[in-house]
Amino acid sequence: MSFGTIAAGVAIASAVGGTYMSVQGQRAAAKGAQMSAEWNADQARKQAKFEEETAQENMRRKRENNKRAIARERALGARGGVKETGAVADMLVDKADRLQKDVDDLWANASTRSEQLRGQAQMSLWEGEQAQTASKYAIYGTIAGGLAKTASAGMDLKKSLNTPKPPVV
Repeated sequence: MSFGTIAAGVAIASAVGGTYMSVQGQRAAAKGAQMSAEWNADQARKQAKFEEETAQENMRRKRENNKRAIARERALGARGGVKETGAVADMLVDKADRLQKDVDDLWANASTRSEQLRGQAQMSLWEGEQAQTASKYAIYGTIAGGLAKTASAGMDLKKSLNTPKPPVV
């Protein structure tokens, strides 16, 4: 066997082996990207749920504190002999409305943040799908490149085998 024949055989084996290893690496990277995307999405959903639960607890506490504040205002007025009519009643209603707005704002902020987190979860999943698709096309490209290298090395092998050997003296 000539050096050219051996070199061509090694080139074929290298092209096939390199292609296989590259494809396996791309598959592992795609799987890792998908797993990471799913984990990130799960964490974002958990955080959204936590934000909502925390807001609900904070709203409950705020309502209790609001009731106490209104009761304190009523007690101060009663102690001073003020009746809950007219301007005093309007002031208590206005204060209750302002305090309720604070509660509503807590929920508005939490629900907005939760929606953002759920959007991030969806985006993570979409990115994982895109990584899978990109990996699939990269694998196709690697296989095509490997086939081309193998074919080229095969042609070199054919040339090496068809080349007349010089006579041994």
